[in-house]
Amino acid sequence: MQELKPKWLRSTKGAPFTGIGSLEADILAIVWDLGTAKVRDVYEILRERRTIAYTTVMTVMNNLVKKNLLSQDRSGIAYEYTPAIPGREVATTVLDSVVQRLLGGSSALAVAHLLEVRDLSDEEFEELRSWAQQRFGK
Repeated sequence: MQELKPKWLRSTKGAPFTGIGSLEADILAIVWDLGTAKVRDVYEILRERRTIAYTTVMTVMNNLVKKNLLSQDRSGIAYEYTPAIPGREVATTVLDSVVQRLLGGSSALAVAHLLEVRDLSDEEFEELRSWAQQRFGK
């Protein structure tokens, strides 16, 4: 029996889907950081980084609502958006998808790559060590 994927991770065009787009990720990160945001809030932050149209931000945020990644409150004059799913959950789901589709399910390859290209802080190293001890009892 095939595992049911979250709505936001399913392709609507028949192509394999491994994650969310760059602009979607940027917008989600902003909303996760702010907790609650209007389109204008997100637009103002994004336009400091790149040239972008207000309507593009609005369209992408509405698409994120359709994908169940953002919730939309329509009670005010300007709609307010909040995260529908915690950022860590989205990140782990995207990472799992990438490992399965692009790395042939090789978690070891993914972990080795991440450890090779990034220096861990002491806190991150201890978190990783604790996780490994819990998972493998070593």
